[in-house]
Amino acid sequence: MKLVRSPIRAIREPFGTAGLIVACIALITALAGGAYAASGGLNATQKKEVKKIAKKFAGKPGPAGAAGPVGPKGDAGAKGDQGAKGDPGTPGAPGAKGDTGEAGMCSEKNPDCTLPPGATLTGIWSVAPGQNETDLANISFPLAASPAPVAVYAAEEFGVKFGYELLNPGEGDFTVNSPDTSVAIYGTNGVPATQQEFEDAEEAFLEACPGSFDEPEADSGVLCIYPGGEAGSVEQIGSESTDTETAHEFGITIPFAFSQPAGGGRGESVAILRGSWAVTG
Repeated sequence: MKLVRSPIRAIREPFGTAGLIVACIALITALAGGAYAASGGLNATQKKEVKKIAKKFAGKPGPAGAAGPVGPKGDAGAKGDQGAKGDPGTPGAPGAKGDTGEAGMCSEKNPDCTLPPGATLTGIWSVAPGQNETDLANISFPLAASPAPVAVYAAEEFGVKFGYELLNPGEGDFTVNSPDTSVAIYGTNGVPATQQEFEDAEEAFLEACPGSFDEPEADSGVLCIYPGGEAGSVEQIGSESTDTETAHEFGITIPFAFSQPAGGGRGESVAILRGSWAVTG
């Protein structure tokens, strides 16, 4: 008949009664958080039995202790590597359709193509008359300037800026050089004869045409024509001009005659004059 040793006896034999108690206490302590090394002398079967006994007689965990004080702030860690680029988000839903805007000028709903009061149009012009020829500077408005503006050609003599008002042939009031002049000095009733009259003419001109070739401007109801770069020489507007005309609602043409050719080789028999313009409704 084979005798089976009880688990308690198998545990007690290598330690004795006192050793068993010490081993159990050590193991219970280990299971509660102490060193597990106290059970290091048991074989696998003995350890299993001791754990079972220790578990049965182990006390319940005590309550959590009070939180300790907050420790000092640690040093900032090293900057981490840049993360991978995220996937594109899904497209958003289309927005609601906006209200229909007002009809612009020259449209089907607003067919009026007239320059509004206070609005300004600008542009450039040029002429290139050949020897013994006359060329026309064409200024065309993209919108009708109604009523037709007063056309003023910018000039300067003896450091005084003034303007020649372009009129129809024979309507000018210059009689010094030609009885048939078609221009008048803007803002005067005749040919200025005194320093004060020249200053008055300059003041009137600068009020009507306060701009320049680079930045053309015009007062309301005025077409200001600014001469600019020139190669060679043309006969510019002056008291001897006899074939100018007033401006129309859609623009004006101004004749310029050849005077001196542009120098140097190709095109030497042609003079060139460029300019800018501005008109305000």
